[in-house]
Parts: sequence; structure tokens; C-alpha cells
Amino acid sequence: MKTKNRKDDKKNVEEDDNSFIINIIALISTVCLLVLFPKFGYFVIITAVFSYFAFKFIKKFIYKSKEEKYRIISRNMILSDINMPESMSLPYCIIRSNNRIIAYNDAFKDIFNDKYIRELPIIDLFKEYKSNLKKQTVKKDDRYFEIYTEKCTVSEATKASGVKDVYALTFVDITDCMNSLKALEDTRTVIGLLYIDNYEEVMASIDDTRIPILTALIERKLSNFASNSGGLIKKFEKDRFLFVTSRKSLEDLKDKKFEILNEIKEVKSGEHIPVTLSIGIGICDTSLDLALKSAKTAIDLALGRGGDQVLIKDGENYLFYGGKSGEVSHNARIRARVKADALKELISDSSNIYVMGHKNCDLDSLGSSIGIYAIARSVGKECHIVLDDVSVGVKRLCQRIKEDNLFDEMFVKSSVAIEKLTEKSLVIVMDTHRQSIVESEELLKGANRTVVVDHHRKSTDFIENAVLIYHEPYASSTSELVTEMIRYLGVKLKSIEADALLAGITVDTKNFAVKTGAITFESAGYLRRNGADSVRVRLLFQNDLESYKAKAITVKDSEIYKDNIAISVCPSNVENSALTAAQAADDLLNITGIKASVVLCKQGDTIYLSARSFGDINVQVIMEKLGGGGHLGVAGAQLKSMDIENAKNLLKEKIDEYLKEE
Repeated sequence: MKTKNRKDDKKNVEEDDNSFIINIIALISTVCLLVLFPKFGYFVIITAVFSYFAFKFIKKFIYKSKEEKYRIISRNMILSDINMPESMSLPYCIIRSNNRIIAYNDAFKDIFNDKYIRELPIIDLFKEYKSNLKKQTVKKDDRYFEIYTEKCTVSEATKASGVKDVYALTFVDITDCMNSLKALEDTRTVIGLLYIDNYEEVMASIDDTRIPILTALIERKLSNFASNSGGLIKKFEKDRFLFVTSRKSLEDLKDKKFEILNEIKEVKSGEHIPVTLSIGIGICDTSLDLALKSAKTAIDLALGRGGDQVLIKDGENYLFYGGKSGEVSHNARIRARVKADALKELISDSSNIYVMGHKNCDLDSLGSSIGIYAIARSVGKECHIVLDDVSVGVKRLCQRIKEDNLFDEMFVKSSVAIEKLTEKSLVIVMDTHRQSIVESEELLKGANRTVVVDHHRKSTDFIENAVLIYHEPYASSTSELVTEMIRYLGVKLKSIEADALLAGITVDTKNFAVKTGAITFESAGYLRRNGADSVRVRLLFQNDLESYKAKAITVKDSEIYKDNIAISVCPSNVENSALTAAQAADDLLNITGIKASVVLCKQGDTIYLSARSFGDINVQVIMEKLGGGGHLGVAGAQLKSMDIENAKNLLKEKIDEYLKEE
């Protein structure tokens, strides 16, 4: 092959030399004719130019003809080796290693309506084609084909001609099969559960005589929703409905972003309280029973995220719609008492108790854990808080505990807790319900009995099989939930314990500025009456000078995106840039016109995002698009192995997605 290539190169050089000589001769001849016959000068020049271009065209034509002849000879050699019948009913084509088509039968040609396709790359005709797959399904216009690719054996003579690898592609038209599967898929049944989020609150706000009218209005809205989507709806409790429809109708509802969420809000009570709705939909192709279980999981998750939303569970995948409004409190006092009694009973029945929060512990996580420690102490049970690393956010509180000589008694490392874990041990998880971010996953997995206490909107990777779950997204903080239980149980608090709980409430409410309700202030008042001191608590929040400067720089260098969203980057040269970033995100909301803020900071190979808003923009939804979570007005996320600039661009993409969905 190398000898042949050298001969071809030599031949091309000789042809170029001959062309140059011919051009020189033609030029000299033209000059001589002009000297001998000056009267015919223009005629001679025109004739010479015409002759020159005619010569070039004829030469190119001859060259193309030779090239085409070579391709035909090469193709014929390949076809003689492969021996594919032209009359074969299945479409087929032969391609080279460069994916260019060299031959095909009439059935293949019919796919493209007699269009000339020889020597075209196969990927130009089938965009989805992958050369490394032996079997694949591709779509061409409105038709589906299964392509079978086989490498062909060619003769030595064909290889000597320069052909290396040749492949035969056979096409099977599966359009009818795919259309039938699509039709079957569209008619599959999906099951939904519809709950009125605030039924009791709405009905309590109107006269008894108007309750039947309001109920009828709600049911008419839901009935129209079901009939318009080609489904059925059945009421099985005063505020709960079973909904059945087809997969195709579900796709239509998704395209319309479940307009029923907004339509149902048009039904208002006498005090102008809008009705809100939560929908959980389960999809399972194999069993309606499993579909119903998925719907139950979905509705629980939707309610745990604050309601006023649709959650679809398809296998292990979740889709969210809505969730733009704040959380609603449902009989908070009653639930606190029920949970307090249940927790006390579990603690009394346990040999020892281990309490742990989330990684990178904050004051709410640690404060609420200390509150549980106080409850266990009042029952007379051995209890320890699991803490492997003291983060900057809780360093001052831990220092105070050490000064009171309580640190060694109160805290243990996770390795010690795992060693001492027994079947009668109780593990209580505070301020998170996500198993991926607890202080010790190994301790969680080893526990026979688990309790979860949290106030964050429910995420998909929640802790399963807990014997008790106290999950209230309406609450300002987990410390508030624990304070309510302590208040009901009558536990006597030490001053450090009361301070820790008040600090937990203070940090999550941004000094009682956001997400506060009547219970929040009542809990704070209870703690003040039981030894908490606001000055001591404020000292726990003091920053060093470098952190304060970093926060000021972060606010100064912020960028306003989409008119009302502030985005900034916190310097990474401070002791705890993640905490400083969160504080800067809070401060950015003080700027006129800003409705939401996001601050990024990098620690190691992880980028932390802290997001805040007044509620007009749901930062939880934005952070969930980045793998995080949180609340309507307070949320966060973490990005791995990415630089700050790419993280900012990704954040902006997700903000654009969110605004487009709005």
C-alpha cells in the first residue's frame, strides 16, 4: 500500500509539471500570435482564454470520470465479496469504515423517496445512529427502525485496493410495534390522591350554614378537573379524594402545569382564605396496588414539603409541580403533645439514647439536640449527642458548654456511639430528615429504632422506617418543635440548655425576621422565663473582623440578575466561608428591590450555595434543581468538582428554568 501511494504521489507531481509546461507554451504562443498578427489581437486573446478554461474543464472532467470509475470498481469488488441480494425485501446498505454509504437496495432507497444517497454518511440520514452498537433503534421522520450492524469479510484483492473495513446495515421497520406500545402506554392507568391542605382552617372561618355551599364549590372544581382530563374522582373522606386517569391524560396535565392548583384557590372562605390542594400521583406499569402505594408516598412527601403542589412518583423518580406558597400549620398544639408523649415513652423504653444532627452542624441542629438531651435527662436515661467535628457556627456554644464542665458528659464521637449501640438503643435525628447528610450514616444504619424531628420541607431521600417522625414544615426551626415538647412535658431546663434552644430559633428566623408565627414567639417567651438570656445568645453570633470584612466584600461585589435576584461570591480566605456566605445572603435582602439572593463560596472541592428570599421567589425549588433543598425562603445546595464561574452559570440556568416555569 505504501508503494502504491508513492506511485500515486509521483503521478500527481508529474501531472502538475505537465500542466505548468502546457500553461507556459500557451502563454508564449499567445504572445507570438499577437506580434505576428496585431490586427487580430482581441480575437487571439479571447481564443486563448477560452482554450485555457476549456482545457481545464476537460481535464477535471476526465479526472472525475477516473475517480468515479475507481469508486465503481472498488464498490463492485466489495459487493462481489459480500454478495447481498438486490431484491432482498428488508432495507439494507453497505458502508465503509468512514460511515459513508457505498451500496444499498431498492427497499432502502424507498425510505428516502428516491433521493440520491450514495457516498453520504449514514449519520446524515439517521441522526441517532451509533457506529459502536450492533443493535439499535432509530427514528426517521415518523418511522422507527431497528438497525443490525455486522462487519463484513472482504477478499485480499479488495483489501489491496485500499478498502479496510466494510459493514452491512440491515433495517427492520418496527413503526407499527412502536405505535402500538405508545398507544398501550397512553392508556395505562395512573392513580392519584388529592388532599385539601387547609380544609379545617377554611371551614372554621365561615358560618356553618355556608359549609355545604363551599364544599360543593370545591367538589365541582375537582369534578371538572377529573372529567376534563378523562378521568374519574371519588371522595373517600371529607377532605380527601381518589383520582384515576390515563398516562396520556397525565402528560396533558403536566404540559398545563396542573392548572387545578391555581383554579382551586379561586374558592375562598369568608376571611378570604384560599383553598389549597396537594396531589400525589403514583405510576406503576405492573400493579395498580403498587401504583396506589406510590401515590401514598407521593402525597405524604407533597404534604411534608408544605402542600399546594403536585408530586408524581414514577418508580424511583419524582416530579414536582407547584409548591410556591408557604407552609400551613395543622393543629400544631395537638401534634406537639401527641409527639411529646410518644417520644417520652420511647426514651423511657430505651437503654441509651444517641442524638445527632446533620453534618456541618449549626445552632438549630445543636440547640434542638441539647433540648432532647434535657428531655432524656428528665426521664433519667443515659443520653449523648453525637458530634465528630465542631463547626465554626457552634464553636462558641460548645466553648460555653465546656466552661460549664458539661462537654465530656454531653458529647461522644460517632465511633464510640456505634460501639455501644444495642437493640434497645434509640437514635434521634435532629434538624434533618435526609439520610445522606446526618452526622453518621453508619450509626443511622446500625440503629434498630430511629426518631426523626425536623422542620425542613420533605426531600426524596428521607429516612425510612423511623418509629416516630415529628416533621412540621410550618415551624420556624427544629428548636421551636423541641421547645413545644419541653413545654408540654414540663422539663426543667438549665440556663445553657435554654440559651441553646433560643439560639436555634434565632438563627433560623434571622433574629425573628422570617418564618415566624405566634408559636415561635411563645416558645421564645417560654425559654426566656426558664433561664435563657438574649445577651448571652447574641454573643454566640459574634463574628471576627475578617469574617465581617468578607461579608461586606460579598455584599459590595454582588451582581443583580433578572432585575431582582442578587448573586455574589464570598471570599474563601475566611475561617468559615459557608457561614459568612449565609449571613451575606441575609444581608443582600436588605437592599431595595431585591426579592431573592444567592451567595456562593468554595471550600475544598465543594461549592456551597446559600439562597434567601422574601417568598415571592421560591428558592427551595431553585436549589432543588441543583441537588439541594430547604424552605420557600431559605435554602441551599452543594456542587462538587466545579469552579465558581461554572457554578454561577449553572445557577443562572436554573433560575431561568424556574422563571420560565412561573
